[in-house]
Amino acid sequence: MVTPFAFGGDWVNIPISFCIGICVGVLQFLVAPKSNLYSNVFEITASIVVSFCARALGSIGNSNICFGSVCQGSLALILPGYIILCGSLELQNKSLLSGSVRMIYAIIYSLFLSFGITLGAALFAWCYNGASSETTCTKNVPDIYKLIWVPVFSTLLALINQAHWSQLFVMTSISCLGYLTTYYSGKHFSSSTEFCASLAAFVIGILGNLYSRVYSGLAVSAILPAIFVQVPSGIASKSSLLTGVQTANKIVNGTTTQVEESNTNALSFGVQMVQVAIGVTVGLFASTLVIYPFGKKKTGLFTL
Repeated sequence: MVTPFAFGGDWVNIPISFCIGICVGVLQFLVAPKSNLYSNVFEITASIVVSFCARALGSIGNSNICFGSVCQGSLALILPGYIILCGSLELQNKSLLSGSVRMIYAIIYSLFLSFGITLGAALFAWCYNGASSETTCTKNVPDIYKLIWVPVFSTLLALINQAHWSQLFVMTSISCLGYLTTYYSGKHFSSSTEFCASLAAFVIGILGNLYSRVYSGLAVSAILPAIFVQVPSGIASKSSLLTGVQTANKIVNGTTTQVEESNTNALSFGVQMVQVAIGVTVGLFASTLVIYPFGKKKTGLFTL
């Protein structure tokens, strides 16, 4: 569901992402719980499998399968959105140690995914010389249809995170308004990922706090799907998850100097994740400052 609106995939890429995403789900929910040893390397192995399969399918001639959108869409559910949210809320509540540890772990986790994509892409390039290196899609779903996929993706995210049926409407509405903020701000501030993430998180925080004050609900549960939507959107703005493809090509065909330079480029995904995390944190902080003077409740806005 996230492939068309976050990563620019065409209609043909949606079922491909679904099939490869099932492989990720099998590894996460069936294989990893049975082995503590495998659960420690789940992120790397999942990204290797996804990258290898996506590049193999994307290399089929005249198939219109976009390697970039399929790879990123299949890994969207294991991106560290929840870790970033928890880290942001803990930093807001002055839990500096635990919040900082979560943020650093989210960055390292992201680097695991990036290096796994690099290994998977390099493995297929060794097997097939004509491997696709396409990181952006030539055909995209029309913008009007993207707005349809956002509420569907948000609803399924809420159900995956064990939301009650009565919470679905609020969660989906906040998520859609947050995505609209990201979408339209990205058209004017395309080179500033953290600013777009801040604006979206600000809107999400305002709506989550209003829900908490009016309906006496828990704000963090209402904004959880919205933050999950923001993390893939922020990463997709610069396709930083796929910088490992260039590294893979230079590992297979390049010199040692080129490989060292490309390894530096592979760290850009970690930098991108830092920008998204900072943007989300600042946006939630700002929403707290705006909402705090209003209403009867004067306690912390977001609590875990």
